[in-house]
Amino acid sequence: MRFSGHETFCVREGWLHKGLSLLSEDPTKFYHEHAADYLGVGSNMAKSIRHWLQATGLAVGSQDHRGRLAVTEFGKVIYKHDPFLVETGTWWLLHVNLVSRPVFADTWHWFFNSFNSERFDRPIVIENLRQFIQLNNGRQPSLKTLERDVACLLSSYSRYIPTDNSDPEEARDCPFRDLGLLSYFRSSGYYQLHHNAKLVDPCVFGYCVSKAYEDAGQGDIAIQRLLREPGGPGCAFVLTSESLYETLVLVTNENTDINIQGHAGQRAVSIPRRKPIEWVKAMYKQKGAKK
Repeated sequence: MRFSGHETFCVREGWLHKGLSLLSEDPTKFYHEHAADYLGVGSNMAKSIRHWLQATGLAVGSQDHRGRLAVTEFGKVIYKHDPFLVETGTWWLLHVNLVSRPVFADTWHWFFNSFNSERFDRPIVIENLRQFIQLNNGRQPSLKTLERDVACLLSSYSRYIPTDNSDPEEARDCPFRDLGLLSYFRSSGYYQLHHNAKLVDPCVFGYCVSKAYEDAGQGDIAIQRLLREPGGPGCAFVLTSESLYETLVLVTNENTDINIQGHAGQRAVSIPRRKPIEWVKAMYKQKGAKK
């Protein structure tokens, strides 16, 4: 299991755009001694940008180039259609990548797929993560490392209640906060996950399903499987059985290719089996057609 790498920094607005731009236009500058200056950030922030580019699937280390980064096909599609990463759908896609591929974000993968508490404080998360690592015979990192990783995750998604416009850090909100998955209550120090139905683009839903079931053949998928599958929509979008169904109703109203089949406890989803990247392309194509 891998922890940290983000240098304790959440993704900040504009960071991924800066990283993608530099990699797309002149990747050699990313490894120059003045890379941080090219990115317009501090040296630790430059390391953090490198981490987040890989963790979100926008870039990958290339063994042929001594581990240097290269933009993935996923990253190229996003840079072409949403270079400044202003679309909410783009951030949902990046979030799905974070929770479905634990190579660079084990804490994220564990939190959204295995952590079951709805209301909690930070020590509860840290202790649950420590126990999970122990039970799975993983190499136990230092407590400080776990504390930093959990702090970064919670800060990435938490909307503070009440808000504090005088806090300079809140002026640099991590865009993942806009997904509405988590709140932090200042008075009590507790966090709350939001299990309500999510208004996600149908192509984001399709992308999430295709990532979770990449090896599956044609056919319907039981809603209960979608609820529990690691990286699937139930886990990634923080849904209960009821809110997953409500989300599906919203999705099927927007996309006639996705349908709910069956009745009551036998409900299943009929969804085209496309490669994940095809869902990404379809999302931007549809958004372009609506403009």
